[in-house]
Amino acid sequence: MNPHGLPTSAIIAGVLILVAAVSLTRGTRRLVRGLGDADSLAVVRGLRGWVVALALGAGALGVLSGQSGFVVLGGVFLGEELYETGVLALIIRVSERQPTG
Repeated sequence: MNPHGLPTSAIIAGVLILVAAVSLTRGTRRLVRGLGDADSLAVVRGLRGWVVALALGAGALGVLSGQSGFVVLGGVFLGEELYETGVLALIIRVSERQPTG
């Protein structure tokens, strides 16, 4: 317990959910902009925001339920998806620099 009487796990879960909401909001804005402008890099970044939000939500669920499996699942999912979207973003950047002809 902290001085305010809330369990520490509830505070941590609240922070995770708050960051997830911010990530989801920013990701949605980028995704909509990317789809509207036909900007594939913005679409990838928007989807990355959704992935981060989902992983943080799984982490918050794990913290609240006391089951470490959700925290591990969120971490593994986040790591794999960040790697995947990072490689995809790199491919898009390199292909945009290539002269077309």
